[in-house]
Amino acid sequence: MISTNPDQVFIGKEDWLYPGEEYGKTITGVRRGATVEDERFAGTIGRATASWSRWLNHNVISMFRVMLSPDKATIYPEFLPDWAQPAAPTAMDTLLANVNRGLYVDTRPALRTAKSQFSESLYYKTDAHWNSLGVWVAFQAFEMDIARAEPGLRLLSEKDVRVLEVNQRQGGDLAKFLRLKETLRDNEVVIDIISDRPIETKQYDFETGRLKRSGGNPQIHTAQRPLLVKSEQALNQKRVLWLRDSFGTAMAPFMAATFSETLQLHYDAANPELFARLVNTFKPDYVFITVVERGARRKRFGSLPPLISASGKPEMLSQQP
Repeated sequence: MISTNPDQVFIGKEDWLYPGEEYGKTITGVRRGATVEDERFAGTIGRATASWSRWLNHNVISMFRVMLSPDKATIYPEFLPDWAQPAAPTAMDTLLANVNRGLYVDTRPALRTAKSQFSESLYYKTDAHWNSLGVWVAFQAFEMDIARAEPGLRLLSEKDVRVLEVNQRQGGDLAKFLRLKETLRDNEVVIDIISDRPIETKQYDFETGRLKRSGGNPQIHTAQRPLLVKSEQALNQKRVLWLRDSFGTAMAPFMAATFSETLQLHYDAANPELFARLVNTFKPDYVFITVVERGARRKRFGSLPPLISASGKPEMLSQQP
């Protein structure tokens, strides 16, 4: 098989598909490893993240975490073409070396370990994303991290989640770019969250209060407007402001099962002013960001929070590192 759209998709071994250069220069980044520019900007992100942590703490937010979702090539490098083998250290390694590790949750070790424990793949073969099993592995690593900061949190356990079945499905987003969505097949790992009190969600437009959808505990696509998801039977009666990307879609059921209210928004839509306003109006207990590896070094994450002035009025900090 030959890629008809190499900027969006390139083809690995055994017909595994990977995101092309349009996605954060994925191939170039894999092959060259970390650069001096990666090092410089990692420092900028580290300082910005620490500033947001202090600002959130000032606003009585008890926990702030950034959960990193690994690129597909990071977890399944063995299917990359020989010419695209990863170099070390990676840009992600450099980022983590320049940030407060207490604020970042690196899910790579958990996913790499789980690869050898499950017969099913953790990522789709024809899609850029992880599947529900990969999400569950990563979410376990995430909840174990946050539980160390909040010992009273109730967590989903192995007995609460099970693999029901593995079904065939159409090709994913990468197959679609090649116009082979109907031709290529993939596996769908079906996960069931077991509960004595089934999770029933309600989705609201946060700005208007309008009920958009109710019932069940579905996956939720990325919101470009603030979307409030309520789940009364969740394990914890806690509010979470959750900035996320498409790697959070399959994670939404796990979040709803764990926290009673999650206010969701794509991080690109959450400029510093809106981010601060949502914190002040929603008043979450926790603020979480879920970001794919290739997106974690965007300029957006170098943005600084409002300055806490003596007058109590917010002022925007300088954007200079």
